[in-house]
Amino acid sequence: MTVWLFWIPVGLYFAGWLAEFFRYGSGLGDRLRWSRGVLGVGWGAHTFLLISLAVQDGLVLSVLLIGAAWLAILLYYIVMQRHPMAVIPFVFPPFAVALLITAFFSSGHILVGPEAVGLTHASTRNLLTVHIVSVLAGILLFGFACLASIVYLVQERRLKSKLGGLAGSRLPSLGALEIYNHKAITLGFFFMTIGLLLGLVVAGINTLPHRMFSLRQVIPTLVWLVYAVFLLSHDLQGRRGRFGAIWSIVGFAVVVTSLIFEIVFLTTHV
Repeated sequence: MTVWLFWIPVGLYFAGWLAEFFRYGSGLGDRLRWSRGVLGVGWGAHTFLLISLAVQDGLVLSVLLIGAAWLAILLYYIVMQRHPMAVIPFVFPPFAVALLITAFFSSGHILVGPEAVGLTHASTRNLLTVHIVSVLAGILLFGFACLASIVYLVQERRLKSKLGGLAGSRLPSLGALEIYNHKAITLGFFFMTIGLLLGLVVAGINTLPHRMFSLRQVIPTLVWLVYAVFLLSHDLQGRRGRFGAIWSIVGFAVVVTSLIFEIVFLTTHV
């Protein structure tokens, strides 16, 4: 199987996800409806890829991961049919892309290395730079969301204790703080997703396939899942206000834990 055929659904899913992000963040609605068509074409190519590899290699690990990614997109369509939430296309496609990338670098019969994806070592370093910048941007935005959440809880406490007239007027309103929190998390989620996907590519190029699964990948993935749950609950159950503020603070605590682990790892392996 040629390598380019493997990356067709990856590219289409990523393009559809980018369009869905702008659709979700800008409120363009049906003006970006074509993005779901892109995801559908990607799913068709994905189906062909899955059947071809299953016939060729059987149920090996890489084929199972590709199948899991296929099911993730199928689940996306099922959920959107029953609960058409704006955030669903923003969460499911990158999850499928991550599974596909992992399948690619964990497969034994596909060449693993820069040559497999047409990358030079300089290009790999550039990917690593973009990965670091994206993750840092996500962390900064999550930090801003955490700060807005802390101010939200302080403002709420002042209003409930009738102290708003003393110093509460200098703080943004609860509604404004809630908007700041949600927008910062949405944009941070976008950058963190790009960082994680690029991190998987770089990890696959520079490490052996069986070493791709480690705490260096698990903890950032946990961060991504925490904020994915926040966005889903925000749209599905309308959980905002105090719940959103507390969840944002907990999420940033997970971010800090991930950052500390990464710093410790780098300082002990230099």
